Amino acid sequence: MPQDNTENRITELETKLMYSEETVAELNEAVIELRNELALLTNHVDKLEKKVADLISEAGDGERPNRRPPHY
Repeated sequence: MPQDNTENRITELETKLMYSEETVAELNEAVIELRNELALLTNHVDKLEKKVADLISEAGDGERPNRRPPHY
């Protein structure tokens, strides 16, 4: 009987390990996706900051830039 108990415990541990490995793989994929999304969003923010800085420098002393709006 002790042999059966040991085998059951080993099987249970192997099963838990298998699920743990699957969970780690899924979490790794999620982290990679989030890292890629963060890089994309950071790039967009950098571009927006540059556009805002360009618009501010075009405005000069706070006056509106002397150009047509984009809808003309």
